[in-house]
Amino acid sequence: MSETQNSDEKRRNKRKKVKIVALLKMGVYLSGRGFAKDISTNGMCLVAPTIFKFMKPAQIQEYIGAPLKVMFPSQSLTVNATLVRIDIKKGEGALSILSTSDDTEWQKICTE
Repeated sequence: MSETQNSDEKRRNKRKKVKIVALLKMGVYLSGRGFAKDISTNGMCLVAPTIFKFMKPAQIQEYIGAPLKVMFPSQSLTVNATLVRIDIKKGEGALSILSTSDDTEWQKICTE
């Protein structure tokens, strides 16, 4: 690997740093509040310590691939995603975006 390459180049889309309040719902029992730390059209990093910090390391594999819904009240937008990675120390999860309630609004948020 050359010195000019970095880990961000592995992503299909460039991430944009944000701090957008989000409401998270995963399954029937898990829900909470957090914020989107960075976003792209295909993914996001969601910080939700009330959800992710209290998971036991043995439980993480059970949640990977789980569908979840993220609501952004200030944008009147809902994003359906899949959980790709969980960092219990930081209280954050990486999500792969499946669909949104308003694709035009999502594109606008990701590019502006």
